[in-house]
Amino acid sequence: MKSGGSSIPVWYVEEDRRRVEEACALAGYRHLSKYIRDKSLGRDAREEPHRDRLQTWADHQDLVHRLGEIERAQRQAHALLAMLLFLLQKRATAAETRELLLACESARTQSDILAASVPELASILTRFTQDC
Repeated sequence: MKSGGSSIPVWYVEEDRRRVEEACALAGYRHLSKYIRDKSLGRDAREEPHRDRLQTWADHQDLVHRLGEIERAQRQAHALLAMLLFLLQKRATAAETRELLLACESARTQSDILAASVPELASILTRFTQDC
């Protein structure tokens, strides 16, 4: 299918042609003529406007999801620190403090610490940090 367009010869010195070919390859174009056309018209045929909007929306959704995870982890960490400080302020015995420190060393997550040492507080922590 012909578009009714016509070709325009463009001459480059060898060094300029090499640079244009490199830029074409880096931009992901297969044909030098399409790269030159799109660059001369100030557009990028590979990234259509609606695709850009869709990608922006997907990136935004991903960021919102990650931010939610970070906020939940931060809320959980703050609650855990408050609970641990409470236990220490209540003058936990040396054995209780040692048990808590051992739980901290072997834990993979914050809630593992309380689950190992004070299961009742672990369930409170889980309820406190759940999303409403």
